[in-house]
Amino acid sequence: MADAAGTLDPEAVAELRLMDSGSPGTSFLAQLVRLFQTNAPGRMAQIREAITEHHDETLGHVAHTLKSNCSMLGALRMADYCDKFEMMGERRDFAAAAALLPAAEEEFANVAKAVDELLERR
Repeated sequence: MADAAGTLDPEAVAELRLMDSGSPGTSFLAQLVRLFQTNAPGRMAQIREAITEHHDETLGHVAHTLKSNCSMLGALRMADYCDKFEMMGERRDFAAAAALLPAAEEEFANVAKAVDELLERR
């Protein structure tokens, strides 16, 4: 399993850390991480369910939202998976989405671990 350095774009993380320099109280990075930890697992579950239930609008909408969340944290591979899910939802290509899901879930687990490590190393 990849660590934070291999899963999250170091430049994106550095920019987020830079935004925190000199800010009192809870850091922007910590807020983003906590929002991700709170919301992203449910969004991944919604993607899984949308694929299983063939809900194209839900797949597209939730994948788009998770893509944005991942991009902000520098989880670029996961954002790419979400982009693919979004397009697959638009095309109603549930077979391709189902085939992509295991790799996306593995990457999501890597991202979740890497994001957790961000708070530990602050």
